[in-house]
Amino acid sequence: MFELVPFSKPTYWLNYTAVLATSMGASMGDVELAMRPYLKLVEERRDKFAEVARLAPLHFGADSSGTIDDAAAAFVFETTPVWTAGFSAAGEALAARADRFLSSGCRYSAAETYTRAAALVTIAEWSMHIGDEKRAAYDRARALTMTAIAANDVDVRTVRIPYGGVDLHGLYWPAPNVSGPQPLAICFNGLHSYMEWFWQNGLVRELNRRSIAVLTFDCPGSGHARFHQHLHLEPETEKYSRAALNWAARQSDIDMNRVAAVGCSFGGYRAVRAAAKDDRYRMCLAWGAFYEQPQAGQKRSGEAPSAPIQMSGLDLATMLWFNGVETIDEFVEHRARFTLHDVLAGLTCDLSIFHGESDMQVPLNHATRTYDGAVNARSRELVVVGREEGGEQHCHLDNLPTWLCAMTDRVALGLGGRLGL
Repeated sequence: MFELVPFSKPTYWLNYTAVLATSMGASMGDVELAMRPYLKLVEERRDKFAEVARLAPLHFGADSSGTIDDAAAAFVFETTPVWTAGFSAAGEALAARADRFLSSGCRYSAAETYTRAAALVTIAEWSMHIGDEKRAAYDRARALTMTAIAANDVDVRTVRIPYGGVDLHGLYWPAPNVSGPQPLAICFNGLHSYMEWFWQNGLVRELNRRSIAVLTFDCPGSGHARFHQHLHLEPETEKYSRAALNWAARQSDIDMNRVAAVGCSFGGYRAVRAAAKDDRYRMCLAWGAFYEQPQAGQKRSGEAPSAPIQMSGLDLATMLWFNGVETIDEFVEHRARFTLHDVLAGLTCDLSIFHGESDMQVPLNHATRTYDGAVNARSRELVVVGREEGGEQHCHLDNLPTWLCAMTDRVALGLGGRLGL
């Protein structure tokens, strides 16, 4: 992964999301413009960044689950507004250019430029701390992404999924040129992502090309459910998975005998748990495994529970908000409920796990523990991506295209989709 900001544990997220922006449609030139204000800050405070690297060194391939030095993390969080402002400004400049393309009748140019703008504003929101600015950035990123989708003439339908007295917002992407009921992939968000992100990173396109329909939706703790419905992270993902499956069962163009659960990052927990709790899934793809929060293992072992700062780009106040709790004690107790330890034996469908060998956010042992625990899966595989191949970081988003194709091929093989013309 490129060292765009001097490497340390707290700055891993900044380097990672800068590269991630390119997998969402932005160019490296876009990212360079967005990063200029922050890189200027790095030059002005280079001694401080060097101190952060000394306090919390980044060793690729090491277990990254330990606590990050508070002083190091605090400095990086303090500088985050400079980062987010740079990405927001660069995204808005592209959006303004896209508006001019569209008003001039240059629809193709507008579609391309809106896509790039949406990627930059999305990255800005993911790094922001909790507050009105973060919610406004989310709304803006969503609006730009939906504008990009419309400008690209994508066949997508807005759906509402009844769940606990509210309707979860979703998008249904039918596969083109399929006669009769079609296989379906239900996608589960990661910690930061939301329903449009699976289109931004190309997953929807690759699954549709393989004759597989896609349902993306904002899980509790994600997107619209988090910002506007006040639905926070829930450990029992089977609850909203069941709602999504029930919605799918009411659609005449979906073959309920060929449904896959697909989850990326924290979605690797959501999807695997969902598949373990509902036998309507024929296969499950963990695009990055997530076995449990550290507190879950500590609670079983009797070790004093801790709440380490992870490399998720989020300060503690924002993490409390994500989880719907107010105190650190509530946070620790809530996180202890997120585990696959007691549910994996219930997974009986095909399981495919792809994980980066040097994943610095969710270490490789999450993948091996998930694989080892799925003893009743009809079939199981663990694909570990190393540095020589590229894509060894979190969810391969440091070098996505090869692994996106490999993963969607696995889904096509599992559901009877197409692998080519």
